Amino acid sequence: MNAAVDFLRQNRAKHLQWSVDLCRIPSISTKPEHKDDVRKAVEWTRQRCEEAGLKARVMDTGGHPAVYAEWLGAPGKPTLLVYGHVDVQPTGDLKLWDAPPFDPQVKGDWLIARGSADDKGQVLIHVRAAAAWLATEKKLPVNLKFLLEGEEEIGSPNLAPFVHQHRDLLKCDQIVISDTGMPDDGYPAVTIGTRGLAFRELRLTGPKQDLHSGSHGGIVANPVVVLAKLIATLHDDKGRITVPGFYDDVREFSAADRKEINALLPDEKKYLGELGSPAFVGEEGYTVAERRSIRPTLEVNGMYGGYIGDGSSTIVPSKAVAKVTMRLVPNQSAVKIGAAFEKTVRERCPKTVSLEIPHVEHACDPYVSDRGAPIMKAAAKALKESFDREPAYLYEGGSLPILPMFKKELGADSLMLGFASPRCNAHGPNECANIRDLDRGAEAVARFLAYAGG
Repeated sequence: MNAAVDFLRQNRAKHLQWSVDLCRIPSISTKPEHKDDVRKAVEWTRQRCEEAGLKARVMDTGGHPAVYAEWLGAPGKPTLLVYGHVDVQPTGDLKLWDAPPFDPQVKGDWLIARGSADDKGQVLIHVRAAAAWLATEKKLPVNLKFLLEGEEEIGSPNLAPFVHQHRDLLKCDQIVISDTGMPDDGYPAVTIGTRGLAFRELRLTGPKQDLHSGSHGGIVANPVVVLAKLIATLHDDKGRITVPGFYDDVREFSAADRKEINALLPDEKKYLGELGSPAFVGEEGYTVAERRSIRPTLEVNGMYGGYIGDGSSTIVPSKAVAKVTMRLVPNQSAVKIGAAFEKTVRERCPKTVSLEIPHVEHACDPYVSDRGAPIMKAAAKALKESFDREPAYLYEGGSLPILPMFKKELGADSLMLGFASPRCNAHGPNECANIRDLDRGAEAVARFLAYAGG
């Protein structure tokens, strides 16, 4: 293990160049014109896996391809599957970037480029650790597999069928993912929970077409008004969601858990300033830290209807639409909550308009890791030795549908070791990664492999 760590320290410059080179590839998976770039990023990653000493190949998924790599020379030892992605988000407004997004810049401790944090820099942490072991010991302490895809930023539409089709190839004892973050630079973390998600779209129709508001206003229902009133019923004045049964299965966390969660929130005033919002809102009886991680939410992601262009158009609109997502916490079911939401909305919607709720598959249950599992203890030991402090244990407010999918298809739990800075601007302009934390992350993974192997 010490030799592997020394190798990583001696090869920091080379490995930083790996990150630079991969981040140069504009692998924007959502844009058809970048289809070849996604494949190029996948092929580049395959080459680095082989350079590290892994057996690797590019595999088709039905969409953008993926890298599969393996080293299986440790009989009797656990098999770990590293999952990650090498596709990236679009650049957004280029005027907001200090340099072109795919022209990586190294400024002090920071690598600035699209994908540097999400997820190219973090993916390479694991390749670097494998390379260090194979270069120094000619073997790994565990059996190791990689599945690195090119569709995560578009919702991984082909991942579940691919995993189902290749269950024998991907069979493992534990999945390891580095696509999350840390509470502060130099402060290692294990994410032990993610919220689930239930999505619904509400479509209201009043008259069969837009009508002249002078001739017909006041005698037919305006679907925009009806929708606004309907949405307004979904929360009470204490920030509670009013869907009957919504909180029935919500897990209540212990006082000790809540104390730990609250200790990780940055200064609330500073945090509010970063958000640019006048004030915090939310469910009474819970702190900001708790509301953003271990309490369920219901948010309207968008509403539209009628005329919204320049100037005026005096109409009674024919249609109005709202998109709603509910973030779910441990013990809640996406199917159950989605059904309860639909029932509530249908009961509350007046007969003066028609309501349509299209069927959707966009849902996942919450996920919680076993904090007492041996693999968790191995990770904590490796992180402490590499960062010289105990790791934080985080509950992520977002959702990762792949976690319950992996559990269902492979029967394996997921360990989330994230090394992204809270200031990484993932998905935004000037995305960046803290180079020191990428280096320490690689050392942590090298140590983790040793401890995971017993």
